[in-house]
Amino acid sequence: MKIVAIDSFIARLKLGTPLKMAGTLITHSENLFVKITSDKGHIGWGESASAPNMTGEIPAGMLGAVRFLSRILLNQEFTSAQGLLSKMDQPLLGNYSAKSAIETAFLDAQARDQDIPVHQLLGKQRREKIAALIMVAGGGTQNDAQVAANDYAAGWRSFKVKVGMDTPANDAARTISVLQAVGKDAMVCADANRGYTFAQSLEYVELIKGHGLHFFEQPMASDQDHEWKELSTQSSTPIGIDETLKNVHVLNHFMDHQLAQGGSFKAIKFGGLNRVVEAGIVADAKNFKINLACKVAETTIASAAALHIAAVLPNLDWGISLTHAYLDMEYASQPLSFIHGLATIPTGPGLGIEVNESALRTMAVHEKDLF
Repeated sequence: MKIVAIDSFIARLKLGTPLKMAGTLITHSENLFVKITSDKGHIGWGESASAPNMTGEIPAGMLGAVRFLSRILLNQEFTSAQGLLSKMDQPLLGNYSAKSAIETAFLDAQARDQDIPVHQLLGKQRREKIAALIMVAGGGTQNDAQVAANDYAAGWRSFKVKVGMDTPANDAARTISVLQAVGKDAMVCADANRGYTFAQSLEYVELIKGHGLHFFEQPMASDQDHEWKELSTQSSTPIGIDETLKNVHVLNHFMDHQLAQGGSFKAIKFGGLNRVVEAGIVADAKNFKINLACKVAETTIASAAALHIAAVLPNLDWGISLTHAYLDMEYASQPLSFIHGLATIPTGPGLGIEVNESALRTMAVHEKDLF
């Protein structure tokens, strides 16, 4: 496929309900959007949320990286996304969020050229539907147990409780209240977003012991292997990593030294859809559990891309976290299908969605305001 046009911009998107994460109230998300046009006239879209504390990339830097790479990629022909990724890696190290958005847009356009869904470019399809995780983050007026009970009644069966913003005792009490508010068939996990110290992490896992928590994600920000090892050994709840899982090198380190039992895989951290699939295959071979996730909060573009990854991954034991529903409006004229908490893998050409570009453009940030 020959790339004949590349457009990019940053948009500031408002959440419908603010979400609390490790003491921070999230009200907006600043996301990079990339639009690629193929020589056959098909348009592909890609997206990456800004997550400086996870990837080291800020909106201005992400946009700058895309503009830099656009000069190299424009009017070039690529037979695969692997060739595109290799072309991007040669002149520019890192910048995985920017590269992920470009690769997603390329795959969307390439799949539309071939009249196939993106997941057919990623591998063999293994599933058609997947249970999505819904966040319980204490940002609304209802208490968390009531929110979870309402969602459970609506058909949701996978829940992620945000902790790390209070004492371990209070967070454990909230978590237990959610566990008790939903049925035994529900999968409930907790995520501290690095909000605890090592000692607090140990306290939380002891308090939650025996209550059926499925896994505990990113309890602390420690860079000490012995602390991760001790926590994983002492905890009866499997330990997962997210912000710490910055690239495939960290993944291999944690697997080889048995420092955690699973992790949250995001395209913005690995540099694209193909690289998440590659990492997922490596993880599955070592029985390392996978939670596939979007960053809070991304639009239907990123959620659709994640679902195409989900279609081909061999292991999704820890579910998928899609975040477009947390935004205050929908930016696709053909939304994703959710029924009783189950997300359907899109089957249409490309990402299988149609972007409402005019609505998205109204949220664009003036570039002078990025610096």
